[in-house]
Amino acid sequence: MNYRKAIGCISILSGILSVACLWVGAIAVNYNFEAFSDPKLILQYADQFKAAYWFNILDMFGYYLLLLPLVFYLDQQYRFRTPWLSLFTNSGLCYVLIGAIGAITLAVAWPPLMHDFLHASGDESKIIALVISVLTTIVTKGLWNILEALFASVWFIGIGRLLYDDQKVIGIIAVVTGIATLIDAMGNVFELKVLAEIGLNIYLLGSILFVLGFGYPLIKKTGTHDIDLETINHDTDY
Repeated sequence: MNYRKAIGCISILSGILSVACLWVGAIAVNYNFEAFSDPKLILQYADQFKAAYWFNILDMFGYYLLLLPLVFYLDQQYRFRTPWLSLFTNSGLCYVLIGAIGAITLAVAWPPLMHDFLHASGDESKIIALVISVLTTIVTKGLWNILEALFASVWFIGIGRLLYDDQKVIGIIAVVTGIATLIDAMGNVFELKVLAEIGLNIYLLGSILFVLGFGYPLIKKTGTHDIDLETINHDTDY
């Protein structure tokens, strides 16, 4: 398998695992999606601690780590197109790594806390509830929906603008996804819950459409996303 097809397969796998992440997450909270924005509600579904574990593992690989090859691939493809590419690539790396750190943190912390909560006494249950509330807020609001979202917005918007010249639909999806992550971040910074949730929901769907839409043509024998670097060895102004 050549490099281009390998990137395509990894991108599609990223999209598939992201869909699986949403499905397992829905099972973990019995389809009560408000639990994702209210850490205290998570303990109502403490018996689903195994599903909570796999939700975060799938999140780590689907939404984050499997994007690393794509981040580097796009850096190679557009390295001569704009002087801003280093900013875009490094923002993509920060987005992936911060997101993955948050996911693995919850993957190792949630299951034991949820399991212990099932057998805890009154005082112990209050302590567990406090710990899981603080930890979840730090990860979901701080790491994911503010810091990570800011880096994600730079990468998606920047890469989307570059892709637009060659693949308009995929470029538009990336830009819209980037704007959504920025809305999510600003909604959390200014404590505008509705705005943040709108941005987050658009991102969750948009990022999946982006990796699937970008990856599929790469694995087609007649498809090509590889840019002729000799023809773009120049800077563009935007």
